Amino acid sequence: MSEYQYYEFQAIDQPLDDQALADLRSLSSRADITPTRFVNVYNYGSFRGDPKLLMEHYFDAFLYVANWGTHRLMLRLPRRLVDVATVKLYCVGDNLSVREKGEHVLLEFLSQE
Repeated sequence: MSEYQYYEFQAIDQPLDDQALADLRSLSSRADITPTRFVNVYNYGSFRGDPKLLMEHYFDAFLYVANWGTHRLMLRLPRRLVDVATVKLYCVGDNLSVREKGEHVLLEFLSQE
């Protein structure tokens, strides 16, 4: 039985520059990489990159889906738009987490069925 993992990152606020594109290409030779997105599907093996680090440095949205029931969504938002204390009230268990990084807040939603 094969596995299926789908990774998609989106750059919304600004496109990726040439250096960022080269950095991403070093993580995967098969990924579909443009100045606004990174998409890769794995049927065997796994992605070498760390989605949290990629979100901190390059992207504004991330979606991960695996055929064994894991679904993960991350959003990077400007800190000035998010009341982190209020969001933390909803961080019960592993379904929602929030962390601050520089001028941004990263929200991570996780579902494992």
